[in-house]
Amino acid sequence: MNWLQKNSYVKVLLTAFLFIAGYVLITDNGETTYKQIEVQHGDNLWSLAEKYRGNMPTHEWIKTVQIENNLDGEVIVAGRALTIPLSADAVIIAQDVEIEESEVKVATYNQ
Repeated sequence: MNWLQKNSYVKVLLTAFLFIAGYVLITDNGETTYKQIEVQHGDNLWSLAEKYRGNMPTHEWIKTVQIENNLDGEVIVAGRALTIPLSADAVIIAQDVEIEESEVKVATYNQ
């Protein structure tokens, strides 16, 4: 204990480490699941990140997609399947909804 009192920087580093470890444990909810999607024409990693990343930082989401799919850069090809992280807090609007032409109705106003 005498050694620890003489080396106060060790106490500071140990305290900082404990705070950082606690922060990581508290903020990492571990609820990220993976989903396979088909890349559509006009999609890019940035637009997909905005749709699926939830609270995950964009650059982290893109890096995860690159690792999961063995991508060297940010180029993705329409029609290819991608495995993406789907955060539990991601809000996906109109998920996997396809509308056929016969289902689209236009409202008109007759006077």
